[in-house]
Amino acid sequence: MSFATSQMPEPEVIRRDPQELLDGLNPQQSEAVQYQGQALLIGAGAGSGKTRVLTRRIAWALSQWRAWPSQILAITFTNKAAREMKDRLETLIGPVAQRMWVSTFHSACVRILRRDGEAVGLTRGFTIYDQADSQRLMRTVEQQYGIDPKRVKPRDVLTAISDCKNELKDWRSQLKEFAPDFRPGQPGARLGHLEAGEQLYACLYAEYQRRLQAANAVDFDDLIMRTVQLLRLDPQVAAYYHHKFRYIFVDEYQDTNHAQYVLIRELAGLDADDGERPAAVTVVGDSDQSIYAFRGADIHNILDFEKDFPEAKTIMLEQNYRSTQTILDAANAVISKNQGRRPKKLWTDAGKGSPIVGYAADNDYEEAQWVVQEIVRLTVEDGFTYGDVAIMYRANAQSRRFEEALINAGVPYQLIGGTRFYERKEVKDAIAYLQCIANPADDTNMRRILNVPKRGLGERAEGTVAAYAESAGLTFWDALGRLQEIPGMTTRLARPLQAFRDLMEELIADAQAKDSNPSEIVAAVLDKTGIVEELRKSPDEQDQGRVENLAQLQSVAAEYEQNTPDSTLAGFLENVALVADSDQLPDEGENNGSVTLMTLHTSKGLEYPVVFLVGLEEGTFPHQRAMENVSELAEERRLAYVGITRARKRLYVTRAGERSQWGRSESKTPSEFLEDIPDALIDWKRKETAVDRRMMLGDDDSDEFGGFGGFAGFDDSDGYSTFGSRGGSRSSYGSGSRGGSGSYGSRGGSSYGSSSYGSRGGSSSYGSRGRSSYGSGSSYGSGSRGRSSYGSSSYGSRSSYGSGSSSYGSRNGKVSTRRVAATHSASSSHASSSAPRNSLTPQDLAAGDLVTHDKYGLGTVVAMEDKGENSVVTIDFGDGGVKRLMLRMAPIEKL
Repeated sequence: MSFATSQMPEPEVIRRDPQELLDGLNPQQSEAVQYQGQALLIGAGAGSGKTRVLTRRIAWALSQWRAWPSQILAITFTNKAAREMKDRLETLIGPVAQRMWVSTFHSACVRILRRDGEAVGLTRGFTIYDQADSQRLMRTVEQQYGIDPKRVKPRDVLTAISDCKNELKDWRSQLKEFAPDFRPGQPGARLGHLEAGEQLYACLYAEYQRRLQAANAVDFDDLIMRTVQLLRLDPQVAAYYHHKFRYIFVDEYQDTNHAQYVLIRELAGLDADDGERPAAVTVVGDSDQSIYAFRGADIHNILDFEKDFPEAKTIMLEQNYRSTQTILDAANAVISKNQGRRPKKLWTDAGKGSPIVGYAADNDYEEAQWVVQEIVRLTVEDGFTYGDVAIMYRANAQSRRFEEALINAGVPYQLIGGTRFYERKEVKDAIAYLQCIANPADDTNMRRILNVPKRGLGERAEGTVAAYAESAGLTFWDALGRLQEIPGMTTRLARPLQAFRDLMEELIADAQAKDSNPSEIVAAVLDKTGIVEELRKSPDEQDQGRVENLAQLQSVAAEYEQNTPDSTLAGFLENVALVADSDQLPDEGENNGSVTLMTLHTSKGLEYPVVFLVGLEEGTFPHQRAMENVSELAEERRLAYVGITRARKRLYVTRAGERSQWGRSESKTPSEFLEDIPDALIDWKRKETAVDRRMMLGDDDSDEFGGFGGFAGFDDSDGYSTFGSRGGSRSSYGSGSRGGSGSYGSRGGSSYGSSSYGSRGGSSSYGSRGRSSYGSGSSYGSGSRGRSSYGSSSYGSRSSYGSGSSSYGSRNGKVSTRRVAATHSASSSHASSSAPRNSLTPQDLAAGDLVTHDKYGLGTVVAMEDKGENSVVTIDFGDGGVKRLMLRMAPIEKL
């Protein structure tokens, strides 16, 4: 399609009073809105109003520079952020905002590829594979080439392939470099003799892409890479988009990887020679919030913006509208330790606010108990709601303790980052049917549903058809149409295979007639395939919850229809495929009455009145691998900065003296991020742990204070008790006591709600003698007489938590299944990992000293940080890199 014929003049002009667009902006925000130049970087600190500035700048371009809505491309990273941006724009400029391209990177690329993807071998109906689809395909590829998937994990191979795609390295270049003799699709080729590494990965990359191409499918990384390839290979298509998009806006620019950076340049026409002036590019970001290096994000994209884009200008936004000054002072103190960053200091006129509250627990069990105790106190005494609170941690594995404590306390919560609704098996099966209806060439999903529900088609039937399809160069679907030609095909196998083919043909015909009504197509699939019928007949009570999940899928399709005037089945599948974890969170201003649990990486872009930043120990946060890598430690520090700045009114920081990992207890020292925060900003309710006191006494006996077994805890001045005792005598919350009846309350002993929660002998859950309901579906509270329900009314499981395996979900589209022990018992003895690996002290080393390391060899001391037991030495090992090591644990010797 020629851009000259498709880019029609738009009759309407957006008119807005310029002063109206500038009202309420501070001087820096106002300057950023009005600046008219070829390239602008808005360095927006956390909570500095970047979305307001970005949307006002877009409205300014429309109303003051007379831009057309169709000339605007605004890109962000999540559907949630895109929706918020579009809603704000509609408020500013009216319904015309719906005509602009305001979307995620991936959604924009899907739109481009749907229109013009034939130039790179994609038809409009291509399938988007999610992670599960990709792993299933890679497992098939490995088995074909004689590779044991247990030895070479498909996930590891796909990670290597993803890294290549993020760097725009296609399979041909990888083969040329590492395996020039390999040809994808070679009959009888075997790769089982190769070890995991570049050569094997290059071969698997090539075969994986061949199969994707044959299936008319792409994975997430392909969406970006194939779009870049399209713009580079087809000058006419590139010219169309250069002419179309005259103003490009990119949010969260610090999170872009190399492929996304190149995509922006290609769309803007910065390197093109087609007579068009490059598009004006505005990017918004904060280098201090660059935390996705593990996904390929390149912080240099934002640091080098002024070098990469001609005539670029940078405007910094430092006034914060979210947090108190105390919280900002803590964030500034932590991030200021990073070297090479552009100076920026957040400030607010909202006042000093409450001090940060700190708590040091003896172990991770007690940490969780204290956090939940404080959450309940906040709701009872300080007027907060559960929905005001978020618990943030470094790794998903940390959630378990907090989930147990919340459940025992009867506190509703939502877990972000658990099993996604769309990843549940029954939902994935139904979606696989829809994918095959839209794209019958999709071999991976066609083979998935061949025997779903069970129709007597096992591995033999699948393998027979697949082998014929491979040898004849056909898709699995086409091979099903030639059953009589397949060698070894028996009547017994052919009959159910033909029945499956007939069923799919009926569903495809039905879908073509109802393409604008995806909910009716979903209903037909659920009815005619027998998926729902099989589940309803099952004696397993959990299968009834799976029926509810499928009903919810139909509701999701109906909702999509209502919100999308030009709805199609392909559009619905695209919408499902591009859902992200963060998209499931409540929208701004919506409070669903549940405490939110999430990783720090998921939290970026969000804010809560109360934030608990937990697990602040060396090796937990910062992560263990960052302890020996300066650049990774810098990113961990940025992650801490992100976590701190999520809090609006109250911030809590907690740590544990011992943490259970890999089946044993490990001693933990305080995170250096805690030490970065000035003492005057933190009100410590308990600052020392049993481990700290043991170390101060110089006693390495792990049972000096009873460890997890007999230690009853220290009683501190503010009335907080610890939870080391399993007898329950010291805990004001029961805290897992077997017979305790202690209740939450003041020193005077008044109780709120029930006599106990979380204890085996407790009679009811907190706050309710009878039925405490949060939605409907899952039932929890194994130790209480009252029935505490928690979950989603749409697709929550009906299983009982106390019985062992449970499903618990929330309205956010996540349902997590977890097995939790009936008690919180822990080993009475544990192995301490705090024993020194050398006899060096901070006074023994200074910059310039030579040392040897058991692993890294000869090195030179760069810096020595004297922190007592937590002293850290930075050493340059030459080719081994610069490592930051905990002195007492490092296997080093001074020369």
